Amino acid sequence: MIIDTGITIAYKCSACGTFSFFSLSGFKLIRKKEHYFTCRCKKSSITICSETAGKLKLTIPCISCGGNHSVLVQRKRMFGNETLVFVCPQTGLEICYIGRDVDVRSKVDILEKKMDELIDMFGYDSYFKNTSVMLDALNRIHDLAEQGNLYCSCGSSDVDLTLLSDRIHLKCKNCSGSTVIYAASNQDLKNILLMQQIQLIGNGRDSFIYEK
Repeated sequence: MIIDTGITIAYKCSACGTFSFFSLSGFKLIRKKEHYFTCRCKKSSITICSETAGKLKLTIPCISCGGNHSVLVQRKRMFGNETLVFVCPQTGLEICYIGRDVDVRSKVDILEKKMDELIDMFGYDSYFKNTSVMLDALNRIHDLAEQGNLYCSCGSSDVDLTLLSDRIHLKCKNCSGSTVIYAASNQDLKNILLMQQIQLIGNGRDSFIYEK
């Protein structure tokens, strides 16, 4: 009888923004207390440490908020049939998957397919400097708008949006209020994901409120 104790870990690197995949077996986990899985860009790593009472502590670098998220997971659950999905508690962005290899890769494929569908819908597949960053930025701005946190100082929340190759131009339809939000790098994305409010002010000025 063959017992498969292997799992796959996929996480979205907080530095380069791509998903990296790693394999881990239950036997390796028993032999070593701490495991580090480093993205191929060498700028971020996910850490798994053995704790007491059959628990594992995961520390995941987050591209969404710029911090590190720590979570305790039962060893049995991590090596079960369930695919674990870890999200940033501040933004809801999915940043890590753990489970059977085929299921984890399927999760990443679904997420990337959604991105591709958005690209096709906008028709900007070769236009943006960083398409993934642009789409994540648009999702965040849309969330803020739905929460009533995108508005102009004149009192209007009717804001027009124009996409450029490396930035998003927001303009109030009621007055001259406008702002430009850059969305060409992962640093730009980190700044956008930390925004809690966008207020347009006349003469092109703006006011951003960030997560503390």
